[in-house]
Amino acid sequence: MESLHGVVKAFPKVKRSRTQEERDGPPGKKGSKGDGDSVSASQHKPLSSKWVCAQSSESKSNNFNKLLTDKLELLAKAYTHQGDKWRALGYSKAVNALKSYHKPVTSYQEACQIPGIGKRMADKIDEIMESGHLRKLDQMGEAVPVLELFTNVWGAGPKTAQLWYQQGFRTLEDIRTKANLSNTQKIGLKHYDDLLDRMPREEAAAIETLVREAVEAIDPNLLAMACGSYRRRKATCGDVDVLITHPDGKSHRGVFIKVLQSLHHSGFLTDDLVSHEENGQQKKYMGVCRLPGPHRHHRRLDIIVVPYSEFACAIMYFTGSAHFNRSLRALAKTKSMSLSEHSLNKDVLRQGSAKVYGGTPVATATEQDVFRVLGVPFREPHERDW
Repeated sequence: MESLHGVVKAFPKVKRSRTQEERDGPPGKKGSKGDGDSVSASQHKPLSSKWVCAQSSESKSNNFNKLLTDKLELLAKAYTHQGDKWRALGYSKAVNALKSYHKPVTSYQEACQIPGIGKRMADKIDEIMESGHLRKLDQMGEAVPVLELFTNVWGAGPKTAQLWYQQGFRTLEDIRTKANLSNTQKIGLKHYDDLLDRMPREEAAAIETLVREAVEAIDPNLLAMACGSYRRRKATCGDVDVLITHPDGKSHRGVFIKVLQSLHHSGFLTDDLVSHEENGQQKKYMGVCRLPGPHRHHRRLDIIVVPYSEFACAIMYFTGSAHFNRSLRALAKTKSMSLSEHSLNKDVLRQGSAKVYGGTPVATATEQDVFRVLGVPFREPHERDW
């Protein structure tokens, strides 16, 4: 179960009970209560089913097309490891479309009618339906499993993996003894198996609790919340993302270093990967931690300190899923808006794909405000697991 302490405490000034109209988004009108800005009525028209963000991910709980999605997921993963992010994204979108489809696909024509699946993708679906296989997977060759092995080293992306492969490396031992490694890659190799292993959500909860206790020891009014797959109520988590803020909008400053010093001093943080600052305020730490006690594994931990004015957008961004977030951002773009981990902006001007004016931020005290302004029915975190 999601940490209720973190959720309830996160927005202490907001009335918790909301009407269905508030959750689904009221009809747009000038001066709609809550956003502090005018929102046009067109932003609250019913959304097409093509928008993932308008649907609950629970609609894909029964996958009637598992044979198809299993093969396409393998191809998406292969393209990811080869660094072809656009093909990987296309296959991932097709997989999600098939997983949420209400029945088994039985023909090429039917596949073409599913939003998010074009004719070329339908050809591959037809091939799987007829043969149970996909020739494209055979064409990938021996490089794919090796590239996957290498890209699972933390700090090594697809380009580095391909470089290692071109240099003749085929095993982790080759990398360890022959490659010119960065400090982060050395840490990734040292904890390779631990970081690749997904932790049970109970362990993620214990990590959140330990970080929150360290945060509240500095200031009991600071807020700390674990996001990511943990907040989406997944049974296992690849890492833990903890957001930290303060309701007064200013006392989060100076907390970043104090929290890290405390967690280092206790021995909880074992390795530092990346630490950086954005916009002079938001600060992010990426590292490796290990809970106290015997037989504990090393786990990936991100700690992000954000201003309270950005907290709602940051929670949404770091909760995910990535596909759900992409859908929200794409929808915002159609409304001359933009959505990021920092803010939801209106009146954004673009020329083609280039943004020529970033717009002005809309007040978003809670996640519900973001959904409402975009005209999307509110989705609980576990409904965003696309």
